[in-house]
Amino acid sequence: MSELSVALSPSPLFDLHSHTTASDGELSPGELVQRAVEMRVGVLAITDHDTVAGVAAAQQAIAALNLPLRLVPGVEISTLWENHEIHIVGLGIDPEHIALTHLLEQQKERRWQRAQAISERL
Repeated sequence: MSELSVALSPSPLFDLHSHTTASDGELSPGELVQRAVEMRVGVLAITDHDTVAGVAAAQQAIAALNLPLRLVPGVEISTLWENHEIHIVGLGIDPEHIALTHLLEQQKERRWQRAQAISERL
């Protein structure tokens, strides 16, 4: 029996790309994990844009509520490729990895600078 089959419904759903209020989602991490269980999701990846801020809160909610849900820590990183913005989804990441947290801090600064430039143009 695999690790994924533990405590999951007979036919669980997988959602490997979700967002919380840590980026552009509408639900807090706690609300998202509860909604996932209500919708029969057994494996959920939180892949907020350029942040892992929602992962710990989601893990805490799962533990506190004893939810039958496996959380896959993830992130969706924005970058440029051949002058086009693309998004790279990372799954099963270490949210505390030094290089990753450093990159995400740089991304946060770039977003702030971009927002400032847009604001000045307006």
